[in-house]
Amino acid sequence: MGAITFRRLVEDDLAQLVTWMAAPHARPWFDDEPRSVEAARRTYAAELDGSSATRMWVASLAGLDIGYVQDYPVSAYDDYAVRVKDPGAVALDYLIGDPMFVGKGVGPRMIRAFCSDVLCRDHPEAPRFVASPDVRNARSIRALEKCGFLQGLWIQPESVSHPEVVCTARRELFE
Repeated sequence: MGAITFRRLVEDDLAQLVTWMAAPHARPWFDDEPRSVEAARRTYAAELDGSSATRMWVASLAGLDIGYVQDYPVSAYDDYAVRVKDPGAVALDYLIGDPMFVGKGVGPRMIRAFCSDVLCRDHPEAPRFVASPDVRNARSIRALEKCGFLQGLWIQPESVSHPEVVCTARRELFE
């Protein structure tokens, strides 16, 4: 299948990101995200100009853009840090955007590659990586488990109606 690579998301990627987040397989988990390029431009302005602690990435497989990943230090967001109870960790969120790659084992490959190639390189001080999918998102939780993430706390962020489960992996798994 080829290697999965990552490049920083730029403004020209917003139309694709909006389409991915609105796709039927993704919409339940990204329902509150922007549905137009202009709204995405406003919502992600700080990420695009580099002034946010959150970094956004496009994942590609054999030269084809297939998804999205973002990362941020847990400590950068006080509310999240309090809920997660692991301020030294780095968090990631992800999406296989292209429906053609859903259910084909690409998710775990993308998560593993991102942790190894991006998080280990860019966050050498982080002892752990965390992700917190919606507790109803069995596919996402299973992808994390395949990469060595362990389920832990259930948290209730203020911005969503359903709890999330904090899944944690030691960085050594990806070095």
